[in-house]
Amino acid sequence: MSALSALLVRFAHVAGMAVLLGGALFVWNSLRTAGVGYDSIRLAVHYEWVFWGTMALMVVTGVGNMGELGAPGPTTRWGTVFTVKLAVVAVLVVGSFLRTFVVLTARRSGAGAIDETRLSQFYTATWVVVGVVLALAEVLAHG
Repeated sequence: MSALSALLVRFAHVAGMAVLLGGALFVWNSLRTAGVGYDSIRLAVHYEWVFWGTMALMVVTGVGNMGELGAPGPTTRWGTVFTVKLAVVAVLVVGSFLRTFVVLTARRSGAGAIDETRLSQFYTATWVVVGVVLALAEVLAHG
């Protein structure tokens, strides 16, 4: 991979992380301040589309980064941190399937059918877990 390609892949990966974290915080804050209503459910549905598209981008660029850097040995410190990061990402994906299901159910059933606190908790968990992934990525990048 050329130096420019590697830079673009890393840029897309970092920008994707900003979208995941910033979007989750934005939806969480809108639910916290405005409550659950038609507009908040619409915002959450839009975020779900953006989230899953961005997760696809993160996987592709993550694989691209691994291709550039080479696979770490599992017994190295870097390999251990990377394994933990992948495990946290797996938790994020599984939890996000559940969150998306709840949001789409709320859209279909109407905003009044969902507990405001529960929906807010899903987005709190999302931004917290994405923050943990970001912290682990920072450790991987800078030791």
